[in-house]
Amino acid sequence: MEITPLPYDAVALERFAREGPFLWFWEPERTEAVLGAGTPETDVNLALCAAAGVPVYRRKGGGGAVVLTPGCLVITAAYDARRKAFATQWIGPIAEAVALALTRLGLRDVSVRGMGDVAIGDLKVLGSSLYANREVALYQGSLLVDPDLEEICALLPHPSREPDYRRGRSHAAFMTSLAREGYRGGWQELERALAEELRRV
Repeated sequence: MEITPLPYDAVALERFAREGPFLWFWEPERTEAVLGAGTPETDVNLALCAAAGVPVYRRKGGGGAVVLTPGCLVITAAYDARRKAFATQWIGPIAEAVALALTRLGLRDVSVRGMGDVAIGDLKVLGSSLYANREVALYQGSLLVDPDLEEICALLPHPSREPDYRRGRSHAAFMTSLAREGYRGGWQELERALAEELRRV
């Protein structure tokens, strides 16, 4: 199965070149699988993706494989990379901003775990990646608002690498969504809260 570059990377980098730092929130219209820059192809079920007509992309940023589906909120945030000395200084503060926004929306026991994950309790609700060069720090996060978690689990085998807090759990036992955790607010309210915190990073 052909794996092509993630088109949203180019869109985001071209937008940054035109207008500088920005925030972009969007919900996928279809299911797509995305590999990190160094993620092995075995971290996505390529055969099942091919059979289901699910495209597979590879992004510029690091992190593990993700499946983007309707019900996910994709957070794309482009910052001026010159503001911080090292690329690694971005991922933690951005994750903290997401966690704070979710807490302010009434979700409980929200924390940053692993390398830029956001969890509710010990269940992952957001995974992220970061690409940086001398000009831009490009963050992309996938927030599980109310997706079909069974579809995501089916398309993702157990990863080749995992954070300590996962403790070998399957995707089904490791992930949750905002809806499962009691969030009943709208998407606009969610995006507004996230934007407020992410602009402070």
